[in-house]
Amino acid sequence: MAAEAGANALSDKDKKKVNEQLREIRTMLKDLEDAGLEVPRDLTKALKVLQVALDTGEDLGKAFEEASAELAKLENDLTAACKNVDEAVQMVCEAKVTRQWQARSVKFTLDYKSPDSVSAKFIKKTVQRYAPGVVCKHWDYCRKQVAK
Repeated sequence: MAAEAGANALSDKDKKKVNEQLREIRTMLKDLEDAGLEVPRDLTKALKVLQVALDTGEDLGKAFEEASAELAKLENDLTAACKNVDEAVQMVCEAKVTRQWQARSVKFTLDYKSPDSVSAKFIKKTVQRYAPGVVCKHWDYCRKQVAK
């Protein structure tokens, strides 16, 4: 399923092209306004919504990639730890790590309280994109205060 999603994802080249096209459209609309023509408000609003959607998709994709890397590292560490026990228990340990992959995957996706989850990373990236810099500088402090 992840490979399927990756196959349908926009490449960096595609993202750059879309953003460039949006920039060109905005420039053209500004030129029309400067020439005295009225640009429909719904059109400019739709372009802003499209830009937010593109930015949000990019933030979510980056959050997914980062969380996926963290999850892979955790699973590798857990599997490696199983090699440190005696041979009789090693297979049981590895089976337990394998059996719990789905629960870990859900947690790494949905648990917004876990800083390594997709949800937490996505929220942080979105706040960093749209909030003033002072908020971003204190993000971890605020998260810890909310957890208390």
